[in-house]
Amino acid sequence: MDARKMVLTAEAFSGRSYEPPQCRGNSPGRRKSQVVKEDGMPQSDNENSGRLRLYKVPEGLNPEQRFEHWRVWYGSAVETPMRLEKSVPKTPVSFNPSAINLAGPGFSLIEMHNAPALGSWASNPDATDVRLAYFRKAPGLTLALNGVPEPISPGSVRFIDTSRGGHFEAPEGFHALQLNIDRSSLNVSEAGLGSLLRLPDLAQHPIVGTFVIPALMSWKRPGIDREAPGAADILRSLMATLVGSLLETPIDEEAQRPALSRAIKKYLDASYDNPDLDVAMVAERFNLSRRSLFYFFENEELRLGERIRALRTRKALELLLQADAKRITYSEIAASCGFTNVQSMRRAVKEFTGMNVREIHRSETVVHAALQQLRASLSPGL
Repeated sequence: MDARKMVLTAEAFSGRSYEPPQCRGNSPGRRKSQVVKEDGMPQSDNENSGRLRLYKVPEGLNPEQRFEHWRVWYGSAVETPMRLEKSVPKTPVSFNPSAINLAGPGFSLIEMHNAPALGSWASNPDATDVRLAYFRKAPGLTLALNGVPEPISPGSVRFIDTSRGGHFEAPEGFHALQLNIDRSSLNVSEAGLGSLLRLPDLAQHPIVGTFVIPALMSWKRPGIDREAPGAADILRSLMATLVGSLLETPIDEEAQRPALSRAIKKYLDASYDNPDLDVAMVAERFNLSRRSLFYFFENEELRLGERIRALRTRKALELLLQADAKRITYSEIAASCGFTNVQSMRRAVKEFTGMNVREIHRSETVVHAALQQLRASLSPGL
């Protein structure tokens, strides 16, 4: 994938690459103090660098100008030529679309808040991605990929094909997220792709709910552009796991590992305060043997049991630093962190800091250093 090109598909219904339209520097109403890039972004926006790109309609334009700016950008932001028109005679005053995109080796992630509009595009036989779209909010949206308009319910998850022409109608706009993965990395044949495209809404599929939607909803954070190469493995793994399940083909454990380990980490992040959480509970939750579960974490800095203990210790240290001010007891801290008793908490604190709990306030510099190390070790990735 050409890193110089954008992968902003303003809805992600069309092509992959982005070449920004010419910015009309003398547009009426634009604030003189704002220097705007060709894609509509202020020069000072720190997110607009490298692999992460953000598009917004510039401030200071009237509704008609806002629509025209967005339409010119949108029509130029995709390989397949896109035509946009208003879905209502008068553009709403609140017309405020935006798009954010993360591009990496063999993948792209796009999130779009779309304003009311009609869109159409010609076929693009060069499209080589497997594209999965999550229509988080889609009031009144219809989408035609095979010539027949089909209503899209809010919350739907569908595979999208842009190799053929199509159109959509969004009378109230919509909020959509899309994951594009190079098809060659998934070993999906033409017949397999056709089967995926014929599937109905996948929102209730367990892999979609457990793996895919959480990834689509949580990837935006500071520094994510620097993690794009590592994110590629996780996202390919997510898609490979889903596609293998849907096509009933064997899923290689090595390909599944990044997606599954990430999902388990997210589960642990949300559940560590449960004193019953242990390896057996995690194995049952993800329908894995203990042996398989240990395999997925054998190359991690923290093994599974160690990770649970580290999560509880991190929270305990944070609370111990506040214990005097908030007048909370050691027993209350231990219980809120998932430790079965105070002694378990004391041992964990000693293991990670070399100090007992009574020494925490006398060596806060050491505690903060330990916390920083724990947080880095516990980062779940994308």
